[in-house]
Amino acid sequence: MSVSGLLTLSVVVFLLAGCAPRVATSFWRIGTPADSTREGYTVIHAEGKTRHCYPITEWSSTDEKEDVYHSLHHHGVAIESEQMAYRIYFDKKQTIDPYCKRTPQLELAQSYWYPNDSLLADGYGDDILRVSGTVGVGSVKYWNGKKQVHIEHIASRSQRIVSQSRTKAAIEVAVKGWQTEGRTADMTTRYTMQAGHRDMRCDVYVSEPLEGLCTGVQTIPAKGPNDKSQITHIRLENGVLLASWGTDWPVNDSAKYAKETVGLGVFIPKEYAGELVRDTRNNLCLLKLSAAGQAYSAYFYLTCCGATKENHPVAKTAEEWYAYLKKWAKGLK
Repeated sequence: MSVSGLLTLSVVVFLLAGCAPRVATSFWRIGTPADSTREGYTVIHAEGKTRHCYPITEWSSTDEKEDVYHSLHHHGVAIESEQMAYRIYFDKKQTIDPYCKRTPQLELAQSYWYPNDSLLADGYGDDILRVSGTVGVGSVKYWNGKKQVHIEHIASRSQRIVSQSRTKAAIEVAVKGWQTEGRTADMTTRYTMQAGHRDMRCDVYVSEPLEGLCTGVQTIPAKGPNDKSQITHIRLENGVLLASWGTDWPVNDSAKYAKETVGLGVFIPKEYAGELVRDTRNNLCLLKLSAAGQAYSAYFYLTCCGATKENHPVAKTAEEWYAYLKKWAKGLK
């Protein structure tokens, strides 16, 4: 089937599902039974544990050694459309991790990112990618001249839900007092998702003109290039595409979970696309920041496909995925 045919099929599936496209956010603090009086409190069973959780809209930490990652359910703020969900790890990695939908629907209010056997039997999606210490898909990292490294040596780190409506939502992660390049910088990275989309736009705002910011896609598997993973970059008239395709277990539990075939894509508009670089686990592009008043900024887009998870994937082979990405990128500004 052609790429345009697959796009049309996605719309038809939405119509058959009998609902208009929607988006939602998910952000949960892990507490104790004493938090049962909090609005939205619920008990969640996930990762072999029982958690007493309540919803939040923002969280911050001024202690870089504080284990906020394990203090938040699904380890950070998340956002979803009917086609795809993404979470941002609340730690130095700040990595984007995707969750793919088998059928087009909002799921995180029921699965909380970790669907049980009953939900899986009912056609729910799941986590599809083992990001490990990589860039995942569209995370903002730092290039030290040899490899991508995480965002650390900071004074504070925060995440929040910026906005939420039926058709559009935004989440962000921010750091202040980041010590890098001999400067002290503040950086905010905002991800915006629209209903009916599998992709997100990422806007990056920095207080200093940093030269090492980068984004990109990981190899699949994340342990390094091999004959089962394919990564490439494609230069288009309006920018640069970074693409990845491969098959791997989505989590370390290879006994319970099956391998997933996944496609990753990032598009950087021409004015923000700097040098193309690569390490053993990541296909990256440096970001060229644009000066705007007292701030510096750039933006790009990211997307994902679960070839074995989705009932109607937009691509089933690497070649189909690259063709889809080219068509997708040409429509972006």
